[in-house]
Amino acid sequence: MRLGALQLDIVSDGRFWLDGGAMFGVVPRILWEKRATPDDKNRICLGLNCLLVRTGQANVLIDTGCGDKYSEKELRIYRIEREGGLVSRLQNLGLQVSDIDLVINTHLHFDHCGGNTILKQGEAVPTFPNAEYVVRRAEYEDASRPNERTSASYFPHNWRPIEQAGRLRLVDNDQAILPGIRLLHTPGHTRGHQSVLIQSEGQSLLYLADLCPTSAHVPLPWIMGYDLYPLTTLETKKRIFEQALRESWLLFFEHDPACPLGNLSHAEGKFSLTAVPWEA
Repeated sequence: MRLGALQLDIVSDGRFWLDGGAMFGVVPRILWEKRATPDDKNRICLGLNCLLVRTGQANVLIDTGCGDKYSEKELRIYRIEREGGLVSRLQNLGLQVSDIDLVINTHLHFDHCGGNTILKQGEAVPTFPNAEYVVRRAEYEDASRPNERTSASYFPHNWRPIEQAGRLRLVDNDQAILPGIRLLHTPGHTRGHQSVLIQSEGQSLLYLADLCPTSAHVPLPWIMGYDLYPLTTLETKKRIFEQALRESWLLFFEHDPACPLGNLSHAEGKFSLTAVPWEA
């Protein structure tokens, strides 16, 4: 789709499946299963919707999906279904890995940065050799020193080779990383989680990442059990949704397998979403 002068493309890294109860936290299954049908292991299907932004001067990739560096056991646990994956879909758009100029990682959980690196002769190396990779410093610090709860989500082979290659850029503040592409601190899921606001010619789209992973998570109390700071997530969602409503931002859902884009509305004290066709 076009957003002002920018060309945007969903670049899917496939799908994977996570426990529905964990994905919806305190929301009971009798409610969430109406929006996300679980499989026989109680897992729900999630998209890996990465976003390519072509500005005319730079090719920017937001998040990189799961990647392919997994054991057979991990593939079974997460039911990862990639069907070619991110690099193949970029090639379908006429781009090679060398054509990506900037990678923005919203955070360093494996399903958001797993495609940062690939294995060559058994060693993890940057997938995009000419790109600068951008992540929040707080996120990098927490990923580098995980605790017993967080260690299952942080895999150093997804970012250590980037750092060793001198391609990792750490940021501390909200900022325009390129004209029309702005980083916004959206803590709650993790301490250093960030979302990405894309604006051009009066149009705006917010890449929410795990602040609100699917359209089913739009209601304020529908917060993942995976969030480390759920009350912070709640306050961040309120603040971001109010601004999105006020300034007519489109919302982009990274993990929604069917509804990646929507318009927010508010009535009777509740937020709701109207799906927008991607081709619009």
